[in-house]
Amino acid sequence: LIVEPHGGPHGGARDLGCKPQWHYFSGEGFAVFAPNFRGSDGYGRDFARANFSDWGIGDYQDIMTGVDYLIAQGIAHPERLVVGGWSYGGYMTAWMVTQTDRFKAAMKGCGVTNHVSMYGQTDIPTFMRLYFADGSPAQRLELYRKLSPMIYLQRVKTPTHILHGAEDKRVPLPQSEEFYAGLKSVGVDVEFVKYPREGHGIGEPRHALDVLKRQLAWYKKYVKRNA
Repeated sequence: LIVEPHGGPHGGARDLGCKPQWHYFSGEGFAVFAPNFRGSDGYGRDFARANFSDWGIGDYQDIMTGVDYLIAQGIAHPERLVVGGWSYGGYMTAWMVTQTDRFKAAMKGCGVTNHVSMYGQTDIPTFMRLYFADGSPAQRLELYRKLSPMIYLQRVKTPTHILHGAEDKRVPLPQSEEFYAGLKSVGVDVEFVKYPREGHGIGEPRHALDVLKRQLAWYKKYVKRNA
């Protein structure tokens, strides 16, 4: 099973037939779970606001509840779980590997890892304030730190592949550089690829294909090893 948290966080997994990567992965034997956890759109205002000041807490619980359900239904094998997402999905991937070792491999794409430094790097600091009790790190430092994956690096056991556009302004490259250096420092198996000319998302066809091939190879490497 590939768990794919969506970006946003005020976004959603929709248009199921139009996600080419899902077809690509399913053709290689993976089921794909793309949950609309709390904070997603399409379920009303209260649901969309349900992860304010709560990134990585309630939405993580929602995702893992879905994973457990798929295991109970026989769709997923508990020893063959991987996770990978982009943007907020990349943040959730980084967060999830600091909270559990149930996933055999992970791919973090263009995701936030340190909210404190992100506030000073991103082109949308007001967006950060919105989700962090309407405050900057100067007012809400404890909350910014509490919800940052970088704080919990010593917990990570999951082999992690990091992909990022070199020209990303939304979630700047140092967010992945910090996480890579941190994982290396605690002995986690980690690889880091930067894509030239790319911003917050991978658009050039050769790069997009490379992303899929790398992601699939990383997942297969560790799922096969633990089969």
